[in-house]
Amino acid sequence: MRIVHLAAGAGGMYCGACANDMAMARAVMARGHEVIVLPLYTPLRTEGDAPYTTGPIFLGGINAYLQQNWPSTQRLPGPIKRALDSPALLRWVSRFAIQTDPADLGPMTVSVLQGRDGRQQGELAKLVEFLRDGPPVDVLSITNSLLSGTAPPLAEALDVPIICGFQGEDGFLAGMSDRYREEALELIQRNAEHISKFVAPCETYAAQMAELLGLPRERIAVVRAGLALERYRREIDRVHQPFVVGYLSVITPRKGLQVLVDAARLLVGEGRDVRLRVVGRVLDGHYWRDVRRSVQSAGLSERFEHLGEVDAAAKVSFLHGCSALCQPSVLPEVRGMTVIEAMAAGLPVVAPDTGVFPETFGLCGGGVTFESGNAESLAQALAGLMDDEEATARMAQAGTEGIARYHSEAVTGEAMLAVCDELLGK
Repeated sequence: MRIVHLAAGAGGMYCGACANDMAMARAVMARGHEVIVLPLYTPLRTEGDAPYTTGPIFLGGINAYLQQNWPSTQRLPGPIKRALDSPALLRWVSRFAIQTDPADLGPMTVSVLQGRDGRQQGELAKLVEFLRDGPPVDVLSITNSLLSGTAPPLAEALDVPIICGFQGEDGFLAGMSDRYREEALELIQRNAEHISKFVAPCETYAAQMAELLGLPRERIAVVRAGLALERYRREIDRVHQPFVVGYLSVITPRKGLQVLVDAARLLVGEGRDVRLRVVGRVLDGHYWRDVRRSVQSAGLSERFEHLGEVDAAAKVSFLHGCSALCQPSVLPEVRGMTVIEAMAAGLPVVAPDTGVFPETFGLCGGGVTFESGNAESLAQALAGLMDDEEATARMAQAGTEGIARYHSEAVTGEAMLAVCDELLGK
């Protein structure tokens, strides 16, 4: 089987969707199938070597932006457009100018969803031509429904099943103005007519997106995020004293680091020896300065360490140096990759009672929830881990075993191939 996957690059950042796409490709290829990934917007940043063949970049971020804001740039000479799609240039520009705020991206989101009627129609035509004139494709996969504007012309040109992922689009859409959000939802619903099957990372999100888009629930399959578990295997004992709480995510208000700092202040106020170790790229400088001021005013400066953004090997070392991991997101998460990684590394986890986490802990064990956004509830959950080490150790072990059952790359690959086989009538 030959699968072509359209993946949206996130500039210079690691992103959960890209990690999920990479794991999926690796799992499918391990079963003897071919996967070709075509990046959209920017090159993909992955941890380690990409396991798949990567094609040229389409809908390059610079060209797409220029065409959105200055339509006359659609008539730029081909050599200039190709130069603007240079992976090196796109990587360089994305270091300074990647724009991810949905409040600012409403017009471009709608335009891309309009497909052949949008301002990026010329860029889309290049993608259609590349796939139509290339080797035969058995299944086309699109990483998320915000790119579903590619589906109508590709369905017409290729006449193959199209799979489209759901990867947190509801949160992005919620951040758009009413005008653009409603238009985007209508366009996704229209584009859905050309999509053979949707896939979601959990049952909770599948039901949520079915309701949001008015889709029959049976049109959405669940394919859970997968990991290469051997990378996370722990060879040393988990840290007990001091109690080191890890945070592994980008630093932006929606990820809730401030809630964790407030919870640590409460725990230290009770005389507990708690340390916070933070890994992640700062995306919101104002928020980060507020967090640092809170750390200082709470007297936590000697207990707080920020390691910045780290590579794959350093991430695993970081996890192995923690007593527990906290994912304090204040908006619901749909994949929970950080939590899955932490449990694979033998850590107990504390996460909000929203999004994917109740489902993950229900399936795998390995963690406890707290009331989302409530620092006192988070502090109580962390204190519970500290006060009963035997129960915490059993929780961590259960989580590692549960991840192996439900989130290994083998399980992910089997689930994705089952969707493909169903669509191909196998």
